[in-house]
Parts: sequence; structure tokens; C-alpha cells
Amino acid sequence: MSDYLSSLGYPFRGRPMVFVFAVLIIWAMLLASWAPVIGWIAVFCFLMPFMCVFFMKMVQQSSMGDEEICLFPELEEWLDGLMMPFIRLVVCIGVSFLPLAFYLHRLDWEMDGTGSMSWLFIAAGVIYFPGAFMRTSVLESFSGLSPVGWWMLVRKAPLSYAGLVGAFSVGGWVILNLPSGLLMDFAMAPVKLYVTCVLMNMCGLFMLKHEFAAEEDDGGFSISGPAAS
Repeated sequence: MSDYLSSLGYPFRGRPMVFVFAVLIIWAMLLASWAPVIGWIAVFCFLMPFMCVFFMKMVQQSSMGDEEICLFPELEEWLDGLMMPFIRLVVCIGVSFLPLAFYLHRLDWEMDGTGSMSWLFIAAGVIYFPGAFMRTSVLESFSGLSPVGWWMLVRKAPLSYAGLVGAFSVGGWVILNLPSGLLMDFAMAPVKLYVTCVLMNMCGLFMLKHEFAAEEDDGGFSISGPAAS
């Protein structure tokens, strides 16, 4: 994981004001969430999808060797440029934790025998998600969710991928355990954004370092392929 220490400075490297404006967007999301209808429409139809596209662009640009935090994405069409990446992220999360959803649908959460099984399904989702998310970001396609492609991505550098999963686990734990409340949500927004940006850069560096080529039904892809065009 020493190769990814540079990610700790990524959010402020080159374009620190991008991070500042990103914090303002998150604050706008928090303010908009207080509005009953219009605010939630703004959050789920623009602000949250915009940040999703921004994070995916971080992975793409980092995978092409860009060491500075990327600029905000240029959005030409609302559906293709904003909502589709957001939908792909939601589907990526859903696919990663689909076994857990099926399990919890059949069994109540209990901390005796069934609780331990639930944690196994959670672990499976945590292991699958980073690879699926990286491939989905680079390919800009639902084909990034392919279990075969995921395995081809992971098998060439299992230890590095395990370290990346560990970083995601630690980062997720930090975000989920930060203080919350009316004012603390605003105060902790920069911390949550910083952790997320670091993880996005680590994903890009993972792709750049190992230069994976996952074979799809219609051919293969490389780091310099879809993301660079």
C-alpha cells in the first residue's frame, strides 16, 4: 500500500479550489434536503448525480496518470451525462450486496446463528464493490459489473486488491462513525469528502499501476481505451 501514500495529498494537489467548491456542493445538498419536495428533487436529480460523476471522473483521470485532482465534469445532457452514471453506481451497489439482500429477505437479522452469516454477505459485498466500481467508472458501462471481468481484474494482483479493499473498509468505517447532527453534518462534510477523494485516487492508481485488460464479450479494454477517448 506504500504506492498509494501519494493519494493522501490528492484532494489538494494542483487545484485545491476544486475541493473547496466540492465541499460547498455537499453543503448545498444538506441544505436542500431540508426542503420537503423541491429540495429532494434537487438532491437526487442533480446534486448527488453530479458528485457521482465527479467521483467517477477522479477514477478515470487518475487511471490515466493525472496526479492532480480533476476538474468538475462538463455535462452536456442530463440523462446520459448525469443520471446514467448515477444509475450505474446504484446498480453497482445493488449487485455487490444482492446476496445480502436476498439473505435478509429470507431471514431476520439475529445475532446468534444467522447474524454471523449476515456479516459474511456484507464482507462479500465489500470485497466485490471496489473492483466493480473501478471497472464501471473506466468503462462507463454496465459491463463493468461483470463477475468474470471482476475476477480477471483481481486475479493478477490479489494482494494489492486486498489492500484496496482494506482501505475502502477503513474509509467507510471512518465516514460512518463521524459525529452526526444538525451542525456536525456540515462540519464533517470536508472530512467525508477528503476520505472519498483519497479512495477514488487509489482506485485510479490501482488501474494505472496494473494496467489490467479484462476480456468482454465484444473484446477487451485497457486503461488507455474507453476512459481516454
